[in-house]
Amino acid sequence: MIEISDFGKFENKDVNLFTITNSNNLTAKLTNFGAVLVSLFVPDKNGNLADVVLGFNTLENYLTNDICYFGSTIGRNSNRVKNATFNLNGITYNLDKNERGKNNLHSGFNCYNKRLWNYSINEDNNSISFNLISADGDQGFPGEFNITVTYTLTDNNELKIEYNAFSNKDTIANMTNHSYFNLAGHNNRNCYESNSLYKCR
Repeated sequence: MIEISDFGKFENKDVNLFTITNSNNLTAKLTNFGAVLVSLFVPDKNGNLADVVLGFNTLENYLTNDICYFGSTIGRNSNRVKNATFNLNGITYNLDKNERGKNNLHSGFNCYNKRLWNYSINEDNNSISFNLISADGDQGFPGEFNITVTYTLTDNNELKIEYNAFSNKDTIANMTNHSYFNLAGHNNRNCYESNSLYKCR
């Protein structure tokens, strides 16, 4: 089952919150702002739900948080590019130096988690697909990059994330989801007590 609710506005466009629930009451919440995984409520052996993914309750927090990338879709390239430059097919490409003024981290200042994605819903598969077209030269990378990220919640209590991308030029493509997990539920204990990652420092 998939429900849609209002999550605010970004650049005068509607932002939605999507709630996917499976037959076991496992529930994922996602937004088309940044194709972000907002929360994941998982039942324990007694059926009690706990949100094991760190995230924010409001769009405003996602707009202003520039450090932790909670639940974000990262692209075109996750992690770092040394000295914010790379050579491909004999051409040197320069990227944003957004880490300590030296390296490129998670593709720069205009990361995919700060953009509004298109979406489509597949009720039969209990899935949502988010789509973004990144222009040739966007973030400094070559090629028009058409990316679709699909979140599927199965009745085996799996949250699957699938990435499909096409580029009309050779480019770098190294995407990920940047969720932080506390398997005890982030409202219960900190990481030192539960041996689970709790918060970004």
